[in-house]
Amino acid sequence: MDIKSIPIFKNLTDKDIRILEKTLQIEEKIYKKNSYIFMQNDKAKNLYYLLEGDIIVSKVDFNGKRSIVQNFKDKVLFGEIYAYLNETYDFSAMANEDSKVLAIKDFKKIFSIDLDRSFLLSFIDLIAKKCLLLSRKNQINTQFTLRQKIANYLIYNEEKNVVNLEMTREELADFLATTRPSLSRELSKMKSEGIIDVKGKIIKILDKDTIYDLTY
Repeated sequence: MDIKSIPIFKNLTDKDIRILEKTLQIEEKIYKKNSYIFMQNDKAKNLYYLLEGDIIVSKVDFNGKRSIVQNFKDKVLFGEIYAYLNETYDFSAMANEDSKVLAIKDFKKIFSIDLDRSFLLSFIDLIAKKCLLLSRKNQINTQFTLRQKIANYLIYNEEKNVVNLEMTREELADFLATTRPSLSRELSKMKSEGIIDVKGKIIKILDKDTIYDLTY
């Protein structure tokens, strides 16, 4: 594939791209549903780019409880911080359906190459956006009640008062650090109170003032 289609490389010159292609080993692979791209506690070296499919990044605690950190369905880079630091993964990345993933092996070598500064700016921008997403997730999961967590999730993900859930109900429960029955009960209560409407994977915010009040 044309590696200029990867966001952090899109502004590089053709000369820089040729240098990258000579220096880096890039592998495209299909991961079958429920197979792991990497596992918690694996040593990180590679940067990954989702081309097609659905990837769930999660962590399992000592009691076997899964917590979903991210769910990727669009083209996206992941594992960049761990690859840069050569740290062990705190999370696992699993294919939620058959997925095509590009691996940029030994990613940290790229920083020994004299590339146009646009690469560094793009990489910093990527890290900053990931930090923002992580901060928002932390804000959601540090709320005292499940209703507050749901309200914060809806505010961060709504578009014109509508949230189109990309996760299953069970995955959303894991993301919010609760159980599926508890999540379903709370959504039903909020619906009966006229705060939201729920139809399948579509949640419509009916009372935005109440939702906002719950986020403070």
